[in-house]
Amino acid sequence: MHASTDRLYQAAKQLRDISGQSAVARLLNESPQTVKNWETRGVSRAGAMTAETVIGVRAAWLLTGEGPMVAGTTATALIHQPTAAAEPEDLVRIPLLANCGSMGQGNDVLDADYVVGDLALSSHWINQHIRPGNIRELKFIHAHGESMAPTFSDGDVLLVDVGSRDPSSIEGVYVLEVRGQLYIKRVRIRMDGAMEVSSDNINIKTVDVLNGDHQLRVLGRVVWAWNGKKL
Repeated sequence: MHASTDRLYQAAKQLRDISGQSAVARLLNESPQTVKNWETRGVSRAGAMTAETVIGVRAAWLLTGEGPMVAGTTATALIHQPTAAAEPEDLVRIPLLANCGSMGQGNDVLDADYVVGDLALSSHWINQHIRPGNIRELKFIHAHGESMAPTFSDGDVLLVDVGSRDPSSIEGVYVLEVRGQLYIKRVRIRMDGAMEVSSDNINIKTVDVLNGDHQLRVLGRVVWAWNGKKL
């Protein structure tokens, strides 16, 4: 087993009393197959950041084994008593939703936007790089699948502006709900007014043209991938 995954299981057991591949996958809102892949390849950087938020373990410790497992205080205090007042004033906590978008066959939509944690971003960075209409309309979700590679990959955490839902105004990558399934696809409006939905992976390239008969909702535009790619 990869050392970083062994550390993940150790932290989940010690800090949250959770053990087993499936239980850890549910805790992190990852697919069991993704966590199984980590056992060979190692925990992804996005997965480590999620674990830092959800479990309370330092992402750097997970990935490298260096430094303490938790930062500066007891595990119990870190998990149950967050001290938001001690954070820099310009930090904005963006909710991480349990819903995740598929870059393949689609994922079922949950009946509500359950929040499983949050990630903190600098408001200065947000206003400099993202410039949303309303910071409160930013959400994080996980992406699963390979159809949008190399733009982003399976397991990446994506920043979504749920206030940006009009592809006719801004073409880009959107979170779409079609017949109760969530998808992450590139959307553009053709000259004839039809909406074209496509993937980025040239090996599994798909293009669909929507004529208005589809039961589709645009839920938000992906504005940044946790791998550092602006969209």
